[in-house]
Amino acid sequence: MLQDHAEACERERRIVPPVMEALRASGLFHITAPKRVGGPGHRLTTHIETVAELGKGCVGTAWAYGLLSGITGTALALPPVMTERLFRTGDELFCSASAPSGKAVAAPGGYRVSGRWGYGSGCLHAAWALNGVMVETDGGAEPVMAFLDLRDVACSIEDNWHVAGMAGSGSNMIVAQDLFVPEELILWTARKPSAEALLTMEGLEPRDRWPMEPLFPLGVLAPMLGAATALLEGVVQAMPRRQVVGWHYAGQSGSEALIGAAGRAAMEIDSAWLHVRRAAAMLDETAQQRVLTGYDKAQAQADCGYAMELLRTAGNRLMDVAGPGAFALSSPLQRLWRDLSVGTRHNALNGQLSLELYGRAIMGLPSNIALLPDIQPAPAWAEPK
Repeated sequence: MLQDHAEACERERRIVPPVMEALRASGLFHITAPKRVGGPGHRLTTHIETVAELGKGCVGTAWAYGLLSGITGTALALPPVMTERLFRTGDELFCSASAPSGKAVAAPGGYRVSGRWGYGSGCLHAAWALNGVMVETDGGAEPVMAFLDLRDVACSIEDNWHVAGMAGSGSNMIVAQDLFVPEELILWTARKPSAEALLTMEGLEPRDRWPMEPLFPLGVLAPMLGAATALLEGVVQAMPRRQVVGWHYAGQSGSEALIGAAGRAAMEIDSAWLHVRRAAAMLDETAQQRVLTGYDKAQAQADCGYAMELLRTAGNRLMDVAGPGAFALSSPLQRLWRDLSVGTRHNALNGQLSLELYGRAIMGLPSNIALLPDIQPAPAWAEPK
């Protein structure tokens, strides 16, 4: 179904209605909802695998789904004082733009919020947006995450997502102008329990201990894994019958060079999966037993950035194998390649900067990323003797 509607998804720049209805009916939007509220409480790894599989059919749909299901799971895991306000029908979906580009001023019972947030993937399908906001305080300004009711007349979606790839993600601009947000719908970053405290709390589930810093890059990586895999499958399946014009081969599969290139691309995709699974295991397993260090998180960021580089390289290599015919607009391969080319350039997953971060962590140098200011301690083998 996703394959059949992928062209329409790109054209309409959103998940198209038949696919949206099928996703809702499947229950997949609640895939990470905790068991305490009736959800399946699946691991992060399961979520990544699911998004990647959907990405094989339609990358734009998978990207929007991944963000919507991830943030909706976060909302469902909150205390009842919040969920009772957020879930009026039970079918509400949540998107998020975490950059603190909004401002909040105190008002009776809550705050008046105004701002503009770019790259609100899935916002056309969401009832709420969990966005970054700076709250004015006596000491200056404090970053928080605020739930914005997108159905309120004070909110709007600016249609500005016109891109060469990933159009189907619908990552438009979210706008709020003097929106009232009740006090209960503000998440104070500085007031959340520490990782040490979460390890000892009773009644928590694994997702409650997922640290925020590695969570976002892993979420947006998943559709790219699907895109690269679909590109590999499409190219390899066509190789026996695709001609190599001007060369003495019955088909592409008659060339050892092209076969080797396909094998190398497959290994690059396999390697990306290995790095992603290592990073996801840090949240699913290690974070359930001990507090992740800054170095652990730097390594997870590097895993994600390096995986992105591997996937983009594999995509380019596969299009070299496929040849010029794969760039015809009638070919689904070019859409996968464009989505992969754009999606793997997400600024939070810059491969070179992520590897620099890893090098800095190894050498005991300061962090170069705002989300992760502390990347210490370095491993014992890297400490100066």
